[in-house]
Amino acid sequence: MAKRDYYEVLGVPKGASETEVKKAYRRLARKLHPDVNPGDKAAQKRFQEVQEAYEVLRDDEKRRAYDRFGHAGPGHGFDPRGAGGAGGAGFGGFGGGGRGPGFGGGGGPFEGVHFESGDLGDLFGNLFGGGRRAPAGPQPGEELRGQIEVPFRDAVLGGTASLSLRRERTCPTCGGTGRTGKTRCATCHGEGVVAESERVRIKIPEGTEDGGTIRVPGKGGPGGNGGPAGDLYVTVRVAPHPYFERQGNDIHAIVPVTVKEAYGGAEIDVPTIHGTMRAKIPPGTQGRQRFRLRSKGVKDPRTGGAGDHIYSVRVMIPKQLTRAGEDAATLLDGLYEGDVRADLPKGL
Repeated sequence: MAKRDYYEVLGVPKGASETEVKKAYRRLARKLHPDVNPGDKAAQKRFQEVQEAYEVLRDDEKRRAYDRFGHAGPGHGFDPRGAGGAGGAGFGGFGGGGRGPGFGGGGGPFEGVHFESGDLGDLFGNLFGGGRRAPAGPQPGEELRGQIEVPFRDAVLGGTASLSLRRERTCPTCGGTGRTGKTRCATCHGEGVVAESERVRIKIPEGTEDGGTIRVPGKGGPGGNGGPAGDLYVTVRVAPHPYFERQGNDIHAIVPVTVKEAYGGAEIDVPTIHGTMRAKIPPGTQGRQRFRLRSKGVKDPRTGGAGDHIYSVRVMIPKQLTRAGEDAATLLDGLYEGDVRADLPKGL
């Protein structure tokens, strides 16, 4: 019978990451392990198939060969002697050719399959000899990560957002063991977890930066053996604002003014993230000159202090050309003291 595709065996897409491959392997290994399915030859065969697929897809070199040549590529990478030869390297201490309870020596159901202590050792303790014992007692769940985009206003002033998650939780029927009595749990099909969709509301703290991370306790993966759920870490992307620009905790903006306001000085309205403020510009204000409104920027969530609002002035010239306007411009031109471009460089 032809071998099944390794990606199909693990139930992962071809572009799956190393983390996704390992997660799928662990889930299937827990489900199909012979100790969980005593006497079940079909589960034993599937367990061996899953282990073989994982050995290839977890290794970058073997995986590249498999992607290119199929089962002919990584075939020589499985050395039967490496699984239980002298020294018992494959099974972590079954000396004398890898013989041990339930595995036989030559021709056993797991001949030619190499188990790493860092993988099955973590899952099944020292079931295979010298592998590390699986931690006893409640175990916290894995971290989950997601991403949301929030409006500029919510990021700087605070707000709420929601994120739709498809996450796993501990099976309520079997409590995460995968079994009810001596039979496989019908609710989770022996996996110990069930999938559910949930919309999580996330509080956006005032002063959240683009690329910042928000921790949502208890919304990660399910815990094991009655342990607490892991946490959810959400990366925040802030939508740009059409007028305000954030630089650190300062807000930058441009305020148009008339020639009269710039020449004679004026009190003008300046939009800020906290509302419109009245501010004065002095006589003789130049185009692109910058002014600062203290503590009218973004509040720092760590220190509690606030940045500044910095606005640049843009002197607007009337577009309508009239005789009176030309006379006024000529009058103003006579007030300049020298060449306004005298300080410009002549070149590089």
